[in-house]
Amino acid sequence: MEDTPSEHAHGREGWRDFSREAGLDPFPVALDCRHYIGDRPCRFGRPCEGCPEYSPQGPRILILKTGALGDVLRTTILLGGIRRRYPRSHITWITAAAAVPLVPPSLVDRIWTLTSQTLFRLHVEEFDLVLSLDKEPEVAALAMVARSGDKRGMGLDARGAVYPLNREMATYFRLGLDNPLKFFGNTRTYPDLLAEAVGLPYDPAEDDYHLDVQERDIETARRLLAGLGLSPSDPIVGLNTGAGGVFVNKDWTVLGYLELIRELERCKTPVLLLGGDRESSRNSEIARRVSSPYVREIGSALSLGVFSAVVGQCRVVVSGDTLGMHLALAMKRPVVALFGSTQPHEIELFGRGEKIVTPATCAPCYRRSCDIHPSCMELIDSRRVFEAVRRYTAGACEAASTGSGAR
Repeated sequence: MEDTPSEHAHGREGWRDFSREAGLDPFPVALDCRHYIGDRPCRFGRPCEGCPEYSPQGPRILILKTGALGDVLRTTILLGGIRRRYPRSHITWITAAAAVPLVPPSLVDRIWTLTSQTLFRLHVEEFDLVLSLDKEPEVAALAMVARSGDKRGMGLDARGAVYPLNREMATYFRLGLDNPLKFFGNTRTYPDLLAEAVGLPYDPAEDDYHLDVQERDIETARRLLAGLGLSPSDPIVGLNTGAGGVFVNKDWTVLGYLELIRELERCKTPVLLLGGDRESSRNSEIARRVSSPYVREIGSALSLGVFSAVVGQCRVVVSGDTLGMHLALAMKRPVVALFGSTQPHEIELFGRGEKIVTPATCAPCYRRSCDIHPSCMELIDSRRVFEAVRRYTAGACEAASTGSGAR
């Protein structure tokens, strides 16, 4: 595929006048415009002829990335490189329904979910480039169905085996099969590896996470925090206490969070307990055991947009290697990231935070269960975490002592 749109993108190759073909008054339609819908006027509500918003699609790119949620969000780093290399590209992203809020409509033209209707369209539409970024056979199979002469990433062969579609994918592919390389040999970040795997430019100074948060979600988050007695000027420390359940020891211990909160309490620093349904009982236990006026629970019944906006109101977020960490980075919040069983080198913090890695010699491991005590997460010293948090709440202790802490 060319690095710039083909010549017809600037012409009228995608235009048709069906009215003239039927002997009616001329009514040309721009079928190749990125705003064209077909069953109703586009959002600009104008006839295509002479419309100043006409925008030919240029190179058509399909991204296949469905999960996990944190992986969908960190895959958005590719969008900057795509837009630089293919400035007028038309991007379609197929993802899981739960991940739709994590795909930015400001940079992606169409966001589809995995439905039978999507499969029907893949049999008809043509793309200039397909980026297949999941290793699950069901998603890799979509790459084989998609109509394109340039496919990169993961595919599926006739035996049902997942394999790399292009040679640049080899290193990324091998990391999933070679534990010694993944755990101890690799020192490159996920964004760097992923961009190389699909042949796109990547610059950590330019290519950050992209997350569109609606203004209404930001206003809702502010109201929720105000209801808890918190204002945007407070040095709120968000504690994202849980992690996904696939791998063991991604979340820090309750005891670790209790010790950290007691240190923060001495500084009268407001603490906000964050999490979803999985963390609800854990956060309630933590709040009950510390019984501190400086600790609040935000609740677990928040949409992904509102939760992201709440995270964006924190001065710093403490989290394991999970979605909450990625959301904090996407909201440009400093993160104190705690690593036990997972690989810290793969995480790019974009200069916003610190990694605290367990001293356990058996980590990383990506185990599904573990009976080792003390565990890798139990070996993380709460004092180290507190000192890292203090570096991002500079002056908070002094300000709190003059009365600007919890109210």
